Amino acid sequence: MATRQRRERRDTIRVLHVDDHSDFAEMVTTFLERENDRFETEAVASASDGLARLADSSFDCVISDYDMPDADGIEFLKTVREKHSDLPFILFTGKGSETVASEAISAGVTDYLQKSSGTEQYKLLAHRITNAVEQSQSKQRVQEEQQRFRTLFDRLSQPTVEVRYKNSEPIVTQVNSAFEDVFGYESNNIVGDSLDAHIVPDDRIDEAESMNQYVQAGGRLESREVIRETADGLRQFLLENAVCDNGLGGFFIYTDISDRVEREETLERNRDLLRHTEQLATVGGWEADVETGEIFWTRGTYAIHDLDPTGEFEPSVETAIEFYHPDDQTTVEQAVEKCRTQGEAYEVDVRLITAEDEEKWVCITGEAVYDGDDIVKIQGAICDITQQRKRRQELEQIETLFQNTQDHLFLINVDESFTIERLNPAWEATPGISVEESRGRTIQDVLGGKEAQKVEEKYQKCVEQRKELEYEERIRFGDEYIQWETRLAPVIVDDEVEYIAGSSRDITERHERRQELSKLKQQYQTLAENFPNGAVYLIDDNFEYVRARGEALKQADLSPADIEGHTPHEVFPDELADETCKHFEQAFNGNTTVVEQEYRNKRYRIRVTPVDGNGNTTKTNTETETEIARVMAVAQDITQYVEDRRELHRQNKQLDEFASVVSHDLRNPLTVAKGNLELLREECNSDDQREQVDKIDSALTRMDELIESILTLARANEQIGSVESVNLAELSQNCWQNVETTDATIHLDITATQTVTVKADVNRLAQLLENLMRNAIEHARNQDDDDDVDKNENVTITIGELTDGFYIADDGDGISEGDRDDVFEAGYTTSKHGTGFGLSIVKQVVEAHGWEISITESADGGARFEVTNVEMSRSESTQLESNRMNSE
Repeated sequence: MATRQRRERRDTIRVLHVDDHSDFAEMVTTFLERENDRFETEAVASASDGLARLADSSFDCVISDYDMPDADGIEFLKTVREKHSDLPFILFTGKGSETVASEAISAGVTDYLQKSSGTEQYKLLAHRITNAVEQSQSKQRVQEEQQRFRTLFDRLSQPTVEVRYKNSEPIVTQVNSAFEDVFGYESNNIVGDSLDAHIVPDDRIDEAESMNQYVQAGGRLESREVIRETADGLRQFLLENAVCDNGLGGFFIYTDISDRVEREETLERNRDLLRHTEQLATVGGWEADVETGEIFWTRGTYAIHDLDPTGEFEPSVETAIEFYHPDDQTTVEQAVEKCRTQGEAYEVDVRLITAEDEEKWVCITGEAVYDGDDIVKIQGAICDITQQRKRRQELEQIETLFQNTQDHLFLINVDESFTIERLNPAWEATPGISVEESRGRTIQDVLGGKEAQKVEEKYQKCVEQRKELEYEERIRFGDEYIQWETRLAPVIVDDEVEYIAGSSRDITERHERRQELSKLKQQYQTLAENFPNGAVYLIDDNFEYVRARGEALKQADLSPADIEGHTPHEVFPDELADETCKHFEQAFNGNTTVVEQEYRNKRYRIRVTPVDGNGNTTKTNTETETEIARVMAVAQDITQYVEDRRELHRQNKQLDEFASVVSHDLRNPLTVAKGNLELLREECNSDDQREQVDKIDSALTRMDELIESILTLARANEQIGSVESVNLAELSQNCWQNVETTDATIHLDITATQTVTVKADVNRLAQLLENLMRNAIEHARNQDDDDDVDKNENVTITIGELTDGFYIADDGDGISEGDRDDVFEAGYTTSKHGTGFGLSIVKQVVEAHGWEISITESADGGARFEVTNVEMSRSESTQLESNRMNSE
């Protein structure tokens, strides 16, 4: 049941998609589930929602956008990695840059995919998700297999040890608990030492060295009798081995046969009585008198029952049966009764509970002994088959492993043409391969041509060298090339290589990724060596520079050799080195710091970051306690930036002084002039005098407008204030009230049933709208002579919505293509009444927000100003119908 549930979970791939654009997320879900019906996709709108879902449920893969409101994709990835280190995570973003890719790889991203406009991206995304999940599940299965192997290894009742040969010495890598019990060595006291140095008696050293040479050559020990030193003294064992890893080591299994020697001596004295015992490995015998019920046991039988043959226990048929498991006693009684009354021999496997309360599986036999026609005795044997049953179970487990492992296992008969003896089911997924049909066929039959020749050369090399081979190969199966990681091991029978056992693993994806990573590593190495206006350093826990690269080294008359292998105090002045070491220490404590330092008349900004054991930059994590192996310091030359910042501050100060002079020193005299002009107007007696006064008043008014425009323009370069969602229709109406709109009409053309809002500084956006409105009115009013006052009684201004912004259009004469590049310049105007600063202010407001502005012709032949790259939002609201508001 549990296995079926695991398969169901693996058949369905649960994907968590984090993207703040819900419509895009829904579209991705639709295409993914269309590409593969295994996908079950859930979409959330923020990183915080994604973390909440990961805490409540399990997913096979996470895909995430980069730009999101509460945390970007990298920050989200780092938080996910704190609790889900192996969960596949794909960054699927429209923000494509080397910086984002680098940060994603450093944070442990599984894959990185940039959004595009076509639908092919979803097929690629589906493929990436499937590969990432299957690789993750494959890694998990390997870990499970390793755990099962460790459990099996530990539960073996025979002392077992794994060794790796180093300079012909068998160095212990692990031992099981039976080895610790029998030989008296705890694992941590023998691992890493020579096995022979601990358990081989001095007079057996030459024998042990000879066996080591034989094993290293690929030989197999089959029940070789040896004497070894144990916790109880010298004991006799049957030694067997299994070779692995190209002859570099393997497993040694010891079977204690000390008791067997004693049993053989006893059996020699009781040959007739123990005939059945000899048939069943001579482990114990017995004889029962039919009349009296008395029973005789050999020493081996006593040993199986965990009894002392010299003790007080006196066996009988009844007391002997009591040793068997309650569920098996009836079986034994019926077998003995039939043998006693009918002479029917028996052989049964049953469970025995010993005097030490240990359960054993035993095989018992019995046959009648006749005196004439009468049955007078029953003779039999008993054999402890516990180990045989365990070994059979182990073989069944091995067979299960062979049948179900994801690796491609095979057995090749070493004949003239290398015939396939056996393949495991994993090969069924390989194009052109059938497990049943391949059995008995040659490699040439299956692969053909050059592909078969390449494989046969490897097989021949394994046979000739009589040792294991491990290599990578690219083999064509059908129309598909597959990159394999292959291991071969010779199977030697009677000193001849009879078979080749092997395993192949499909590493096509890993090979391609390794090539990509190699290329990426080279790119990063090139980047570090040519790091512009800066340098990159890698520091170990001794505060020594492991790596130092970048153009800043040359600028400071330093080379990598001057720094690598040295500490800061050996390279830099003491005061600078002290400060640098403090930041290194903080980084090894898990903290990232940023500091500015001066060195040789240059100013540098330095970011010091901890790096974990996998080469990823990391941060403090008290839960997982990430091991910090290195520290990375990135230094950027900001000398010019600091100077530019100072110059900008100086210019801004001058600009503020200029604005103060314009505001105070020019306006005050202008106010005085206007006041005196009004006094002068009262004294005028003729129309000519009043006409002259009107001209002076007009000139002073224009000067006041120029001053106001200059002040607005001077402050237009200031950064925008707080950004908020601004209702474009409402703000347009308010601005219209602030503009002189005689003989003009405004028309709001906002999409019906939606309220359009713009992310902007409301005051600066109002400046933009009012100036564009004034510009339209002033230019429409002054297209002809001043005497023609009736021409523009119905100037119409339209404000409408674009996909990524808005537009303002009028029905005037428009702006010619030749003038469109000049109208945003300060002071440029074609109007008799304009100051020439209005559109310049508009452009600076646009640039301060990061928007773009362009001029086209309106539908009515007038000017149309389009503002784009604007962050817009639309929510269902009360229907905003097209309105016309007249201002008279």
